[in-house]
This record gives sequence, C-alpha cells and structure tokens, in this order.
Amino acid sequence: GIDCGTLTIDPPPHDRPYFLSQIKAVSEYYNSVSYGNFKIDLDGSEVYPFDKDESYILDNSMSFYNPYDDTTNTERRLTELFIDAVEKAYEVDSINIEDFDLIVIFHAGIGQDFSLPFLDPTPEDIPSTFIDTDMIFESIGSNGITIGNATISKGVILPESQNHLNFDISNTMFAEEPNPCDYQFGLNGTLSLMIGFAIGLPPMWDIDNGKSRIGVFGLMDQGSNNGRGLIPSPPDPWSRIYAGWDHPT
Repeated sequence: GIDCGTLTIDPPPHDRPYFLSQIKAVSEYYNSVSYGNFKIDLDGSEVYPFDKDESYILDNSMSFYNPYDDTTNTERRLTELFIDAVEKAYEVDSINIEDFDLIVIFHAGIGQDFSLPFLDPTPEDIPSTFIDTDMIFESIGSNGITIGNATISKGVILPESQNHLNFDISNTMFAEEPNPCDYQFGLNGTLSLMIGFAIGLPPMWDIDNGKSRIGVFGLMDQGSNNGRGLIPSPPDPWSRIYAGWDHPT
C-alpha cells in the first residue's frame, strides 16, 4: 500500500496483539465517556485463534456475503457470515462461547463503510454490521444462534482495518490524489459505534434514509469517526442520560 511513515493509522501487522489492542482502546474509551460506569472486561475477553498470525478460513468468498448486484438479501447474507464464522471458530477451537457477552467477527480487508471521492473498486467489501435478534430471526427463523451449549442473540462484524492505504489497491485508488494520507481512518471509532449498539444505545441518524442528525457531536452518528476514527466523540448528552451514566439538572 501507501506508506505514511509515522502517521500511518493502524499499521500492519494485523495480528492477535493488534486486535487485543483494539479491544483495550475501546474499553478505555467507554471507561472515560461513562465516567467509570462501563468498560470491557479485558481479563474475561479473548482473541481467537490463539496463534499470533492465524485466522479462520470460511468456505464461501467475500462476494457471497455481500454481492454488489443483490441488495435485497444483504442483511441475510451478513447474518450468514456471522454464523459461518462463529461455527468455524467453534469447530476448530471448541470455544466456550457461553463465557462471553458479545462476539465480534473481524474479517480480512477493508469495511464497506466510507464514501471516497471516486469509484469504489471493491464494491463487495463487507459493511460493518451489528447483528441483532431481528436479523437472526429473518435469517434462520429463530431468535438465537445455537452453538454448542450457547445461544447467541447478537454480534458484530468488523474489518481488520479501515485504512485503505494499508493495502495494495490503494496505489491505484489514490493515484490522482496529492495527499492520500488524508484519507486514513482508524478502526477504533467503528468498533466503539458497534459496541454502542450492543449495549443498547440507539442510532442518532435517520435509519430510514441514512441522513445525519446530530452529526459529529455524538458517537452514535458521524462522531464515531472524529479524529480519523482514533478519537471518537463521546455519546451525546441524551445518550449518556439514557445509559444511566449522566444525570440532568
């Protein structure tokens, strides 16, 4: 990809320590914005596979889970990706899934999350997604996914990175851009947004048409990408009150 030197966001290698550091970062973020009322249990969290550079390989390609010519089945296919990934991880490593409150699937490559000022050469990238009970029911006709002794009712799908510049395709994508390093984004903001959904914070944009409402002033809208996705905005005051972290006067 394109080398931004010491200004490279989320630089490789994207290995097990990298994902552990992402979880630690989002925990510190929530500990701060909740005034110490909420954070991730880092001691009770884990990244699989255990080997530093290993990953799970699914039978289907990325284009199967997000075909650019079929927008009617997007949620069902994304739910299939989540189920296939969890089943593969359980098959390989016999994970005690019941020990965890939330499962996050990190897939290879970039997320289909940011609009760039030119034609997207990789339209089948996977969009970052919070998998809820409705999506699971629409996909398999049940409110939960049964894996071993555990029933999963929610989950998150995220990419390994939000920084296009980490990948070879960026040399073509940004060939005409004088300052390609300005287009970098970190994964922490997107992860923080998805954790927000998982703990019950409502979206603060118009989910019917996708238009922004509170913009950069709150995590649950465009504020998740403040500071290039490295310094997401706190949840807005209403959301902090709703979560019980703040109290109005």
